[in-house]
Amino acid sequence: MSLAIYSTPSPRAGRFKLALALGALFPLFFGTAAIRRLLARFHIRNEPDASRRSVIGEAQENMSIAVSYALMARAMLQSFARQ
Repeated sequence: MSLAIYSTPSPRAGRFKLALALGALFPLFFGTAAIRRLLARFHIRNEPDASRRSVIGEAQENMSIAVSYALMARAMLQSFARQ
């Protein structure tokens, strides 16, 4: 005779995984935004949008877009797996 107990995953573990993923992604997006701006200064391109926003704000925006696409892709894959 075996005893099986099923418990739902804690929300704290989910928040930790999300914070870990965001902590790993943010330096990547920050670096790409900073490098793009540095290259734009050397090439003297007119980018009025980039000069108004901060590099951190741009990195956060790009990171949130990437996370939303990843969540949509995950939902699609899960829906296809059910069919």
